[in-house]
Amino acid sequence: MATIPPLRATVAEVGGRIALVSVSGELDAFVESDLRDALGAAAALGSQTVVVDLSGVSFMDSTASGVLVAEAKRLWREGGHLVLVSNGHRASRVLEVSGIDQVLQVYSTLHAAFTELLPEPVR
Repeated sequence: MATIPPLRATVAEVGGRIALVSVSGELDAFVESDLRDALGAAAALGSQTVVVDLSGVSFMDSTASGVLVAEAKRLWREGGHLVLVSNGHRASRVLEVSGIDQVLQVYSTLHAAFTELLPEPVR
């Protein structure tokens, strides 16, 4: 029997301007608090822009979608924004079906996101 990969989330600051949350594994109701904790750690960095990289996600349900939308709304109220990176795999389908890709900026690669969000090279 195959084992389900656990949620893994890492948080990093990029260029002093972006909080990056890289997520892999399955995003469902069982890991909702872990996802919220990772987004909270990103918020603690104080960046106006939070990038959530979903490229390593093997499954995503409506619970995770709800957490991402709630965080996007919170950031928007505070003058920031949340953007997503999804490389066309499973998470992309959920973003399309739920309409999230119509209200949040979704990039196909992390490079594309950083190219637009960090127009000047980080020194």
